[in-house]
Amino acid sequence: MYSILKQFGVEGEVLKKLEGYGSSNFLIEGSDGKKYVLKKYPIKESEIVREEIDFINLLDPILPYSLPTNISTVQGDSLYLAEDSCYRLSNYIEGSLFVNVEHTDSLVFDFGQKVALFHSAVVSVSDSSKYLNIKNRQFVWNMLNTADNDSSKIQDASLKKLVDYFILSFNQNAITTLKKLPRYIHHNDLNDWNVLCDGGKVIGVIDFGDISFSPLINDIGIALAYLLFNKENPIACAESFIKGYVSKRSISKEEIALLFYLIPARLCTSLCGSAKAKFEAIDTEYILVSEKPAKKLLNQWIAFNPIHVQEQLLLAAGLKSDIKANIEAQLIARRQMTSNALKLSYDSPIYFNNAVFQYMHDKSGNRFLDAYNNIPHVGHCHPRITNAIAKQSHTLNTNTRYIYDGYASYAEQLLAYFPKKLNKVLFVNSGSAASDLAIRVARNYTQRSHQLVLEHGYHGNTALGIEISAYKFDGHGGSGAGSSITTLPLPKTYNGHFKTGVAYGEDAVSRIQNLVNLNKTPSSLIVECISGCGGQVPIAPEYLKTVLPILQENNILLIADEVQTGFGRLGQNYWAFEMQDVIPDIVILGKPMGNGHPIGAVITTTEIADSFDNGMEFFSSFGGNPISCAVGETVLSIIEDEQLQANAKATGSYYLEQLNQLKSEYPVIADVRGKGLFIGIEFSDPERQTPKTDTAQILKNRLRELHVLTSTDGPYNNVIKSKPPLCFNKQNVDEVVSKMDSILKQIT
Repeated sequence: MYSILKQFGVEGEVLKKLEGYGSSNFLIEGSDGKKYVLKKYPIKESEIVREEIDFINLLDPILPYSLPTNISTVQGDSLYLAEDSCYRLSNYIEGSLFVNVEHTDSLVFDFGQKVALFHSAVVSVSDSSKYLNIKNRQFVWNMLNTADNDSSKIQDASLKKLVDYFILSFNQNAITTLKKLPRYIHHNDLNDWNVLCDGGKVIGVIDFGDISFSPLINDIGIALAYLLFNKENPIACAESFIKGYVSKRSISKEEIALLFYLIPARLCTSLCGSAKAKFEAIDTEYILVSEKPAKKLLNQWIAFNPIHVQEQLLLAAGLKSDIKANIEAQLIARRQMTSNALKLSYDSPIYFNNAVFQYMHDKSGNRFLDAYNNIPHVGHCHPRITNAIAKQSHTLNTNTRYIYDGYASYAEQLLAYFPKKLNKVLFVNSGSAASDLAIRVARNYTQRSHQLVLEHGYHGNTALGIEISAYKFDGHGGSGAGSSITTLPLPKTYNGHFKTGVAYGEDAVSRIQNLVNLNKTPSSLIVECISGCGGQVPIAPEYLKTVLPILQENNILLIADEVQTGFGRLGQNYWAFEMQDVIPDIVILGKPMGNGHPIGAVITTTEIADSFDNGMEFFSSFGGNPISCAVGETVLSIIEDEQLQANAKATGSYYLEQLNQLKSEYPVIADVRGKGLFIGIEFSDPERQTPKTDTAQILKNRLRELHVLTSTDGPYNNVIKSKPPLCFNKQNVDEVVSKMDSILKQIT
C-alpha cells in the first residue's frame, strides 16, 4: 500500500478498511496528519471513475458543503493504473454519518435543502456529452432499470411477494412518466451512509460510485427510501424533506406523484441485491445492513394509500392536489344503468381505487384494513397471480375442446389435496355454476330430483342455486321451499334446537326416513360445514357422521359446499368437511380458488363422473381455460410457499382469543365462533336473549368509519363476520379488536 500512496506523493499508513461495495476503500493518515480515502477499483472501471472525478471537481466549488475531491498522482493523473486495478485518492471529510445521528425535523429539512442545492448545481454544469461512460452505464441501480431486478434469490416468500408487487407497481404507474423527464448526471445513492452531518446540518456527501444518468427525482426517491427507515410516521418525515427541498428548488406535481413508487422501488433493488449477495456468500455487513429496515418499510408502505401520500407531499411542496373522488357521479351512474337489486355495502358506500394484500385504498386517500373479503384468498393483487394471468394471456387462451398443458397439470395438483376417492374434476367459472353442476350431476347419478338442504344455506345465484338455498327462498323476496326441497334444521350448538350434533343428526335421520317411506328419496344432501349466511356457524360435531349411514343406505349423495371454507382458510383443515371426519361424494369449489379470477369446480368420484357421460356433452365456455388453470395452480403454490394455512391457524386462534376476551367484557356479545380465519361474533340482548341487530349494524358501520371492513350475516343480521385474506396477521387482529372495543364502549 506504501508504494501506491507514493504514486500520489503521500507518505502514510492505513488506519482501517472502510465499508463499501464496488471498490475496496481504505482510510489513510498521511505523515503530515491529513486523512485521505484510497479507493481500489477493477481496471475496467477506470474510464467511468475518471468521469466521476471530473464531475465531482466541477460541483465542489459551487456547493456549500464538501465532496470527496481528488488528489492527483505525481504525474498529474487522476488515477494510478496498475496491472488489473486502478486507484484514486481523495480527501477525507470529517463528520458523523447520517445513519448515526438523530433525524430531527430541522436536520431532515436541511437535508432536503442540500439535495436541492446539489440538483441546482448539477443542472448548471451537467453536459452529458462529456460523460459518455456514465451516460451509457446500464445497471439496476439506475431506477430507469428497476424492471431488471431479479427477486428469485429472495428466500423469504412473504418478502419476495412485497418486492414483486412494488416492482410491478412501479412498472405500471411510474416508469412511463419517469422516462419522459429530463435526465442529468447525478449522485444516485444518497443513502444514510453517504451523507455526513455536524451540528444538526448536512456538511458533506460522499461515495459517487453509483453515479448515473437519469431524472433528478430519482435522487429524492433514493434519499427518502433510506431516510424513512424505522420512522413511526414515515410520511411526516418525507414532508419535512420535501419542504426543505422546495425552499431551494421547485418540484413538479408530476415528480411528486412518482415518489410513492420510487421509494419502494429503490428498497426492492436493495433487497434483490442483498439476496444475491447472500446467495453468492458475499454477506458483508455493509451490503446487508439495509435488509431489515427495508423489509419493515415495505410492510408499512403497503398500508399507505397512494392518493394520501401524494396529497401530503403535494401540500408539503406548496402544490394543490387535483385528485377528486366524485362518488355521487358513480352512484347516479349505477342507478341509471343497473337494477336496484344490486346493493352496496355500508350506510356510506366506499369508492375504491386500488388494493394490495390485506389493504384496500379508496379514492379519498383512506386506507382500509380488509377483515371481510374472502375472495382475495392470498391477498388483493398478488403479483404472482398478476404475472400468471399476463404470461398465459400472451401465450394461449382457449377452451376444453382442445388439449393444452394447463388443464391436466392443474387438475392433478388440485386433486392431490383430496381423499383418493375424490379423483375427478369438472371446471366451471364460478361457485354458483359449480353448485348448479353438482346438483345436475347428483340428479343424473341417482335419477332422483328431491333435494335435502340445510336451513340458511346459500349455494349460488343461478335459478337452481336459488331453488336449493334456504337463505334465499326463505328470505326477503323468496317464495319458500319448492315441493322438491326438504329443509333440515341448521345443526348449531349455540341457541339451537338441540345441544349436540348427534341429536341434530338423529332428527335428520328421522326426517330422511320419512321421505324414503313416502317414495321421495332425495338425490342428495348439500351442506356448508360452516354456514356463512347462517351466521358463520360451524355445524355441530358428529352431525354428518350420524347422518351418513342413512344417506349411504339409500344412495343419497353428500355434497360439500366448500366455496367459502376451502383452501386452508380454517387453518387446521384444508377443507371444512374434514372437521366432520367424513368424505363427501361431491365437493363444490369457487370464490378463493382463483383469488378473484372467476374459477369454480366440481370434485367427485370416478363412478359418479362416469355416470355423467350419458350422451349429453358437458361443456363450459370458460371453465378450465388455460388462464384459469394457470391462476388456480398459482393460488395453490402461494398457499404452500407463504404458509398461509399455518398463518390462518395461528392468526385465527389469536383472533378468537382476543374476541373472547372482548366477549368477557361486553355481555352484548353472545357468541364468538369459527375456525381459522372464518369468524362470527353474534350480538344478543343479554337478558332477553333476542338478536341485537342494531348493535351489529352500528358496529359494522362505525368500523367502516374507522377504516376496517367487516360485514353482518345470519338470519337476523346480528352476526359480524370476518373472513379476511389469509395474509392477515396478528397486528391486523389487534387493530380490528381495538377498534371494536372503542366502539362498544360508546354504544353499549
